Amino acid sequence: MKKSLIALSLALTTAFAANATVTYHEPDAQMEANLNAYGAGVENWEEARLTQLTMADSHLYHHYALIHNNPEKALELKVIGGLDVSKIMLDNVIPGKKISLYDVMRDRAAIQNYVVMNKKGEIIAEDYWNGTDKDTKNHIMSAHKSFTSMAIFIAEREGFLKMSDPIGKFAPEVKGTQWENIPLQNFADMSAGAVDLPDSRPDYHWGSYGAGTTGSWDSNMPSVMGYNGLHVVDGKLLPKADNLGQLNTFSDYLKIFATTTSPKYAPGEVYEYKDVNTEMLGLAIVRSSGLTLSEFFEKYLWSKGGFTSDMTMYVNQAHESAASGSANMTARDFAIGSLLMANGGKNHLGEQVLPKGYVDAILNGDDSVKAAWSKVSYEYMIFPTAFYKNQWRTATHPVTGRTISTMIGVNGQYSAFDHENGNVISISGAYRQPSGQQMVMLYMFDTMFTIFDKLASNSK
Repeated sequence: MKKSLIALSLALTTAFAANATVTYHEPDAQMEANLNAYGAGVENWEEARLTQLTMADSHLYHHYALIHNNPEKALELKVIGGLDVSKIMLDNVIPGKKISLYDVMRDRAAIQNYVVMNKKGEIIAEDYWNGTDKDTKNHIMSAHKSFTSMAIFIAEREGFLKMSDPIGKFAPEVKGTQWENIPLQNFADMSAGAVDLPDSRPDYHWGSYGAGTTGSWDSNMPSVMGYNGLHVVDGKLLPKADNLGQLNTFSDYLKIFATTTSPKYAPGEVYEYKDVNTEMLGLAIVRSSGLTLSEFFEKYLWSKGGFTSDMTMYVNQAHESAASGSANMTARDFAIGSLLMANGGKNHLGEQVLPKGYVDAILNGDDSVKAAWSKVSYEYMIFPTAFYKNQWRTATHPVTGRTISTMIGVNGQYSAFDHENGNVISISGAYRQPSGQQMVMLYMFDTMFTIFDKLASNSK
């Protein structure tokens, strides 16, 4: 790493750390060098073929914010056991032959680690593979969206904003466009009408995978948020230039997005999964509170939720973080995120961390989001008995009738809770096929529903 880059990074870190508890850090040069030996690094780390190399402690090759937990409120974790996934046998692939769920999870699903908790937060089972352990901070990809939704509903409770507010109240970049008057709630439900995105760079690896006419995001948006590293331009530390040229802040991107795209559908009409929806939520949090996203997380969520370790978010030179996918946390803390939901938004001390109404909305959905689910998105074809509310997917098993709500990341990052009994599963995956039918089968049906069913039967 060049000395000028290091010096600039340290200057930024020192200046900002004096005014905030959150601290900002530069990449670990040795981590980048280690990845380079495998043809991986910060510029291409999220390519599906590389995920088993890059998902663990990925903040170490990014500029990142370190978000501290509160030891005084941390859940005291107890490992009580009671579930052995190697004893659960599946016979749904090769006729007449069974394979253990342990083997399915580790080998077929490329799960790097998982944690199973009961509603009390006691650990029933956990395993760590591919060199990870209980202290590894796993990149949770789009499961970060669910944490961002927790944050914006906390922001509403704290009086910073209302979910009925139009996005234009916080984003002058969209004034005079068709985006201006769309309420924040529609962005939370992925029903703002966003379909088309600015063009990605020609070699962008996601291509057109996903719902609608484009992928879930274009290459420009994550680039400007520091997702693929920063470099020095004319003595300044800046994001990498992308298809739209040198964009330095999310505001630069948003101006182009708002003036070159328009909603394809009326607000609330269809569910369509686009990451820009979540970025609108992050923008509203930041501009209404006066805090960076990482600072807001630390003050209002991470220091209160019972989390046991620090978490991180990738940042750019302006300390902006992608609200839709920049977080890294331990498997245990990933589970605690769902544990909060399973306990009605309360932490283990009985304190109401998340608004109860927010939790109830995710549990029950509403007529609008249930009708919107089947209109456009390919997800309906994979899981018709589901809906999307407040950046969570709630799904009912078509045979057993068991209902769960889950966060989901594109390479198999899941944190889910069972509506019946509050059991929780977190999974840090490195699946090399982004989303799709195979991943849903392996992660949701073979793994999560099987475990939840087993735990339910054990309790009877």
